[in-house]
Amino acid sequence: MKIVDGDKAECDRCESVFPLEDVSLLEKETNRDYERVLCADCLEVVGVPRGYSLRRDITHLAR
Repeated sequence: MKIVDGDKAECDRCESVFPLEDVSLLEKETNRDYERVLCADCLEVVGVPRGYSLRRDITHLAR
C-alpha cells in the first residue's frame, strides 16, 4: 500500500491517488500480508472474491 502525503493512497489497480476516506483495503483472509488498496470504481470491477475481506475505513492510517 502506498500512502501519499500522509492522507492519500494510490489505488493498486488504476494507480490514481485518492484521499484515504475514498479508498478501501482488500485483504486476503489467510494472508494478512496481502493488502490491496482499491478506489470505488476499481472495487466495483473487482468486487470481494471468496477468501477476501474488505475494510472500507482506513482513515486511521493517516499521519
